[in-house]
Amino acid sequence: MPGYRVYLEIAADGRTMAHVPELPGCMVLASNRDAALQQLPQAVRECWAWLRRHGEPAPPEEEEIALEVAGESVGYGPFASGDAAALFPPDELAVTPEEVELYLRRMAYSREDLLSLAGDLPEETLDFRLSSQARSVREILRHIGRAETWYVSRLIPPERLPEEWDHAEELPLYEFLAMERRTAVACLRGLSERERAEVYHPSYWTQHPEEPWTARKVLRRFLEHEREHTVEIRSVLGFRRRQFLAQLAAARAGLLASLLHLDEETLLRSIVSGEWTARDILVHLIGWDAWALEQMRRMVLGEVPDLSPVADQDACNAAVVAAWRDRTLEDVLSELHRVRAVWVQWMGEVPEEAFFRRRPIGGEDWHFPGWIEVFTRHEQIHTGELADWKKSQGETATGPKALLAAALVAARAELLAAAELVSPEERTTRPVCGVWTLKDVFGHIADWEAYLLFGLQDMAAGRAPQVEDVPDLEAWNQAHARARRDQPWEAVWSDFQSVHQALMELLGQMEQGEIERTFPGVWEAQTRPYAWFALVLEHDREHAADVRRALSA
Repeated sequence: MPGYRVYLEIAADGRTMAHVPELPGCMVLASNRDAALQQLPQAVRECWAWLRRHGEPAPPEEEEIALEVAGESVGYGPFASGDAAALFPPDELAVTPEEVELYLRRMAYSREDLLSLAGDLPEETLDFRLSSQARSVREILRHIGRAETWYVSRLIPPERLPEEWDHAEELPLYEFLAMERRTAVACLRGLSERERAEVYHPSYWTQHPEEPWTARKVLRRFLEHEREHTVEIRSVLGFRRRQFLAQLAAARAGLLASLLHLDEETLLRSIVSGEWTARDILVHLIGWDAWALEQMRRMVLGEVPDLSPVADQDACNAAVVAAWRDRTLEDVLSELHRVRAVWVQWMGEVPEEAFFRRRPIGGEDWHFPGWIEVFTRHEQIHTGELADWKKSQGETATGPKALLAAALVAARAELLAAAELVSPEERTTRPVCGVWTLKDVFGHIADWEAYLLFGLQDMAAGRAPQVEDVPDLEAWNQAHARARRDQPWEAVWSDFQSVHQALMELLGQMEQGEIERTFPGVWEAQTRPYAWFALVLEHDREHAADVRRALSA
């Protein structure tokens, strides 16, 4: 059983960094001491896997791990730029030339990982930041390079530092990173025996002249720092991907919602544009989703995509629409959902390295985020086209059950895609709708859907809805929010899922005539089940938009 000594840095607010000096590069940053120690065994296993990926020997993943807290430093820790980092007892040991080479070899692995992730990003992705206060990906990369030159300066006086560093900021980003690493490695390899053993207290370029440094601490921080920020960049890119997918989900939900309150004959027969009906437009979207999925898969495998449909879009569109001309609206909606669901799931599973990489093809740069933006705009254009056409047709009180169900599924997918923008740690703390957190919003939706479900069950049984009117919506909302305030996330999530599932099952059991039937209303003189299901859809979409706005601020 491998055993490791662990050293902790604990900030005044409890944030904790756990370090494993015997496994260079292995560390955990968590909100408190217990969380750091809880996460550390997984971090050790991930470090083993990292070493194996780069051809180094390491224990198998299933090996048990023994961890011993050997030291704690309170008030130290590089939790923000400029903070002082602790000097642990192992850091005071002189480092041998062989150990220097081990660190440098692992630093090369770390740089390889960083460049694989962020070495070929489109300009707009490099400049993306999580918030106005956060650093962009470009700024994080510059910070990594600057920090490494600063680490070297803890051991070597300014007059001996490489001259190239005087003009480092003038270099393009990736040239800067390459120059910085090359010169820093030369400096570290050139350390004398005394410099590899001495404890330094440099007073220049620091807010902490009392902070002790050694060559071993510098090498440790070199590796930890780059790996820490590689994880940060991966997190930023993961959020950006979820933003793209949330926008795509919103476009699809908006398109299907625009077709509500139209009868099936109109959807199948009335011309929207050229020779296409609304059903033909949906078929057209199926064809392009399927094409995008197939070509993206090919590119990830290193194959050349088939771009011929892009070169002759009219012929491609005509062929797809003709192939589906005799299929039912229900068939079309089912395939529309299936293809999009497969594509979105695949895009969510592709590694960030593959998802954001630029791919020069046919003299142009192709990248998946750009494709998603094109497809999002494409659906938005068709949504506007359908909305204009719908005005000329005039709305009906109801519409096909198959379309209502498809629109409800798309609206819930839009809401869940927006919810993915909220990290698990922030579901119960970060406001996403006024002062409400995601837990509050989901509880609110579950409560309203339970209310609507009771009324819909009455109507499905052939009687008027027996729910009470809610004359003061705000008071009703606040009362139910207070009732859920102390509930754990898991309980709210369970209600949110189960109530919606019951609604969808009820819709599945009702016939077309049943959702069109007229009953005495609660808020108006007359109502229909169709209208109540449409309220569910509108409510999901309203709060999905709230979450997207809150997370883009």
